[in-house]
Parts: sequence; C-alpha cells; structure tokens
Amino acid sequence: MIRLDSLTKRWPGGRVAVDGLSLDLMATEVSMLLGPSGCGKTTTLKMVNRLVQPTAGRVLLDGRDTADVDPVELRRGLGYVIQGVGLFPHLRVGANVATVPRLLGWSSERVRGRVDELLDLVGLEPASFRDRWPFELSGGQRQRVGVARALAADPPVLLMDEPFGALDPENRTRLQDEFLRLQREVAKTVVFVTHDLDEAVRLGDRIAVLGPGGRLEQFGTPAEVLLRPATPFVAGFVGADRGIMALSVTPVTAARLQPDGAVPLSGGEGQDVTPVPLQATLAEALAAILRSARGAVTVVDGERACGVLTLEALHEAGRRAVSGEDRG
Repeated sequence: MIRLDSLTKRWPGGRVAVDGLSLDLMATEVSMLLGPSGCGKTTTLKMVNRLVQPTAGRVLLDGRDTADVDPVELRRGLGYVIQGVGLFPHLRVGANVATVPRLLGWSSERVRGRVDELLDLVGLEPASFRDRWPFELSGGQRQRVGVARALAADPPVLLMDEPFGALDPENRTRLQDEFLRLQREVAKTVVFVTHDLDEAVRLGDRIAVLGPGGRLEQFGTPAEVLLRPATPFVAGFVGADRGIMALSVTPVTAARLQPDGAVPLSGGEGQDVTPVPLQATLAEALAAILRSARGAVTVVDGERACGVLTLEALHEAGRRAVSGEDRG
C-alpha cells in the first residue's frame, strides 16, 4: 500500500502545487490521479519516487517512509512510465528493456530471458523487435517498450504519467486494452496520472480528483465519482454527460430482468444477439440491445439464462443510478 500523509509541495515564490494530500492507495489496485492541468498530479507522482521533494508530509511504501530510503535504490524498485516513453535512442529495444536488470547485476542469460518474456507480454514478438532501434518503432510500439522496461525488474509499484496521452485515439484505445490485460496478469499497485475522465473511468479501480491548488476534491470508485460527486468542482469536472458515462460502471443485476417468455420479438423475424453475462455493464447491455431484433437481450450466469433485460428496464436502471435513487 502507498500512503500519502498530508503531502504538500510549495514551489519557490509560495505557489502551492499540492496541498495537504492524504490518500491510501491500495495494493494491486489502479489509482487514478485525475484533474485539470496544474492541479499537482505529476508533482504528486514525482514525490512518490523522490524526483520532487515534498515541502511537508510523508510518502509511505508498505509502512516505510521513502525519505529514509536511498533515492536510487527507491527508483530501481519502482516502475516509471511517462508520456513520450523516453527510450534511450542509442540502445536497441532489448537493451532499453534490460536497463534496470543490468544495473541490478543480473546475469546475461537471466536478462535475455526477462527481455523476451516482457516483449511477449506487451504484444511485441521478441525475435522481430528485440534488435530494432527506437526510431524504427511506431508511437504505440515505443509505448509498449516503455511499459516493458518499467516492468523489467518486477517492481511492486508502477507509476504512469499520462502514458497514452500523445497517441491517436485508435492507438490509445488499443494500449488501454493492453494495459487492462497486463494488469489482470501482473496485478501491480499502479498510480496513474491523467486529465482524461474517460480514461480514468475505464482504467481505474479508484479515482482521486484533484482541484486547483492541489487540493483533494474526492476519492472513490468511478461509479461514486460519476454518480455522487462530492463537491461542485467534481460535478463540474465530470460534466453533464456523466449519466451516459455511468452506464459503463453500473452493472446489470438480476433484479432488473424479466422472464424470457415475457419479452416477444419486436422487430419481426430474426435472431437474438449473443447473451451478455450477469454483472456486465449497462453500456455493454445497451450495445447488445441495439443489435437485437427483439429490443432486449438475454442475460446469463455462466451457462444458465437468468432472464431478459429490456430497453425500458435499462433506461430505468440508468435513471435511478444518475438520480441517486439506486445506491446498490
């Protein structure tokens, strides 16, 4: 666990970048630092790995004050991924990924095995990419190499500073999908900086919304931030579209279903679409309903059909979630 204990940073001249920030960031979760430019997100991240020294407060990693740890030792135990990647242009892909293991004195055989393992993990065929130069890669490929390099020494904590911000929308979505797959496999404690609400909702287990002056406005799950904004600032930041976004974090539940036989075909002859699983999101169910000939979709729990979700029931579920009537 990472504990930020009254963390404060004042720059020369008195400007406050981060103001008394206290957070408990849980192990194996993805914690998003979300907010507008200048609210202290990147400064907070850099205080975790001591690239920036706090004016006051502490950062505790598993109970240990990072101020008591040699900064070089600390950084070698933390993965760090930034926008633009920062690959060494004079080193081939394999050597870039191997940077920290070599600094730690790993054997050549162990380093090579780890490089190939990680390139494969991030979706880059080792035989094809190991000996390429960074300039020979696309932006998305360079970003994948950056993630592999950050994971090379198997650090328990991964710090990510807007890693996908410079990519076009298609590559950004692809890399987000890859990140979610990787996190399911490696289960790191991730602190992820973004100014993009969609990205925070899609990737985060919890979201810390920072406001002007580096103050914490809310810390909660994506559903809590979207459906129950804690302050006027958060409500304004998530915007009027939060009801639509809430569909992506609100699950289908058995209470919202009708018996299968109670919902006839509404669009004439045709086949129903693939069922959606119980606990799929309302957004996934809506996409299935819009493809369906019957204006509804079957919901399953494993191989057992649980019932049918109609467009009317989905609308009511979304309305109740947004209005705060449905807290479940």
